[in-house]
Amino acid sequence: MSNQDFDFERLIQPIDIATFLENYWEQRSLVLIRKQADYYASLFSMEYVEDLIRFTDLKSQDCRVFKTTEGESVKTYAAMENSYSNSYAANQLYDAYNQGNTLCIHKIHDRCKSVATFCRNLEAFLNHPVNINLYLTPKDAQGFPPHYDTHDVFVLQIAGSKNWRIYESFSDIPLVTKGYIVDQNKLDAPLHEVCLQPGDLLYIPRGHVHEAMTSETSSLHLTVGVSVFEWATLINEAIASVAEQNVNFRKALPVGFLHNSEAKASIKNQLAQLLQILAECANDEDAMERLTKRFISGMSPLPDGHFISLDAVNEINPNTTIAKRQGMICQITKKADSVMIQFPGGTVTGPPHIEPALRFIVNSEEFLVKDLPGFLSNNSKLVLVQRLVKEGLLKIQQRSTTSTTESLKITSNV
Repeated sequence: MSNQDFDFERLIQPIDIATFLENYWEQRSLVLIRKQADYYASLFSMEYVEDLIRFTDLKSQDCRVFKTTEGESVKTYAAMENSYSNSYAANQLYDAYNQGNTLCIHKIHDRCKSVATFCRNLEAFLNHPVNINLYLTPKDAQGFPPHYDTHDVFVLQIAGSKNWRIYESFSDIPLVTKGYIVDQNKLDAPLHEVCLQPGDLLYIPRGHVHEAMTSETSSLHLTVGVSVFEWATLINEAIASVAEQNVNFRKALPVGFLHNSEAKASIKNQLAQLLQILAECANDEDAMERLTKRFISGMSPLPDGHFISLDAVNEINPNTTIAKRQGMICQITKKADSVMIQFPGGTVTGPPHIEPALRFIVNSEEFLVKDLPGFLSNNSKLVLVQRLVKEGLLKIQQRSTTSTTESLKITSNV
């Protein structure tokens, strides 16, 4: 199985997507016991943990250590605070691990290609930002006391085993800005207790209290965190869009509004008026466009041997086969005098008449340069494609060798 194939559908098998979204997403936890220890073998392994620590330039903010004793968090081992080299940091982490601490390495999708590809596949399906952390816990240890997260969580058990307790929802779909402190004295008996083995999956909706601990073996798992865009997020974007067009939304609140009764009365009336304007003027397309720009701007292109395409960019001709690079989530924004395409790692702006070609590219996995639609000459098509290759949206799938009709497959590490 290739990394490209490991997507959301593969993540939740044998549950189908429709069943998951209808019965579990944002509602209740899901446990999948697969009895297939190598299910995540193409993503990550215990052997790679030390490579990650030693060769990816971890900083103190990238790695944390945690420990819970008798249900209470204890002062963690101050790993890596004074590290001068990765080898020294590794020794600190070995020591912390030996003292019963759980090691957490943040955002391993920024450090591991297979996990980065998996992360982008999830974002392409969910359309919500995804973050993947690594947790390594020694045997007979607990990293965190009972808590709930403000993001949805998928736990992928990679190696060893871990015992999980899932409790009632402590907060019904909490805001992403809200804390997650849990009074353990108010917890009832857990709804579920499960021991995850390699290849198993646990889904925990945000707001559901949980805790995990090891017993006879250590445990390595990946936590996929989905920080969803809420309806409130979209409404905030709609407000920002209206505020750019209506000066009344940008005016300051009345001076002395905290203690002046007249100012308070004025606020009540003006707020009602502004909310009415918002209801009349809010544009869902504008709000979605703003949110999509925000979503894509946080992404980087996936590594796929792109230097090969850059070296051959001047060899592109009308019969060259071109493809979008993997993980290219795109948005096209049209204005009166220009059109822009945004994608992970960049944006390209051009005249309005290239819009049909851009939309064709967005909807195509691969194509011949000459097949680009719109009122473009062959030379204009070449110029556009060459620019999009240079900017990082496209790659050369096949290129000419001895003529415009003969082509050679370019292999890349996708």
